[in-house]
Amino acid sequence: MSHRVSRTMIAALLFAAITSTIAVAADRFGVIGVENGTKVVIRMQHRWGNGEWQSDVLGPGQRKWFWWEFKRANENQTPRFHVKFDSDLSPGHFWENYDLKAYQAPDHEWVNAHKYIFKYDGNARKFIELYDEKR
Repeated sequence: MSHRVSRTMIAALLFAAITSTIAVAADRFGVIGVENGTKVVIRMQHRWGNGEWQSDVLGPGQRKWFWWEFKRANENQTPRFHVKFDSDLSPGHFWENYDLKAYQAPDHEWVNAHKYIFKYDGNARKFIELYDEKR
C-alpha cells in the first residue's frame, strides 16, 4: 500500500511542479483593430484620449491596429480611443463618432486586438457603419 501512496504522491508533486512553472506574460499594451469590410476607401480620424487627431485611410479589405503602451506591466488602463469618419457615401458629410475599447495584451499584434469592422448599413450601400466584431 505504501508503494502506491508514494507513486501517487510523486505524481502529484510532479504535476504541481509542472503547472506552477507555467508563466503568463504580462499585459503591456491596449490594442484595437479596425478592418474595412467594404468595397470603398474609408477615411477616418482617431486619437487616444485628448491627444491630437490623426488621419488614416483604409482601402477595401485593409486592416490597421492601434496600441497604447502601458507605463508599467499589467497596468491595464488605456485612455479612450476616439474614431470619427464620414459614413455617408453620397456627396456631403455625415460624421459618425465612436469610442472604441481596447483589449489588454502582452504584445501589440492584430491577433490580440479588440476588433471592429466597417460594413455597409443595410442593402442600399449608401451608408457605412462601424461594428464591434465580438457581437
